[in-house]
Amino acid sequence: MPAFDVRWVERWQKMVNQDSVARLLGRHFNADVMLEFGPHAYVVSFEHGEINRVQHEIGAESAYQFALRAPAETWAKFVQPVPPPMYNDIIAMSHTLHGRLKIEGDVKVMWQNLRAFAWALDLMRAVKE
Repeated sequence: MPAFDVRWVERWQKMVNQDSVARLLGRHFNADVMLEFGPHAYVVSFEHGEINRVQHEIGAESAYQFALRAPAETWAKFVQPVPPPMYNDIIAMSHTLHGRLKIEGDVKVMWQNLRAFAWALDLMRAVKE
């Protein structure tokens, strides 16, 4: 299972920032997003489809537009090269019948930028330990 530690997130950040499709799809995607992988939480700042900052220390002063919260085991299934059913995207993982992922906050920002955000999340599947 991936550790979802700081090094893992930094490798994912590098992959997103080097991906030309992520930049193209995300050219209007500017948001601070809380990603919670069980005990590990980060505020990821997207600017024009690139991740320009990852906040590792999360506190009461941490600001973000929306959050995705799930147990590390759920994210571990999501990042598999071929995820099992109901773990292949955030919509399936957050479905009320499944309930593995909680989406909170200003979800309008997420929906407006879903293609860019989903592309960036899909790049997690290529992060090597």
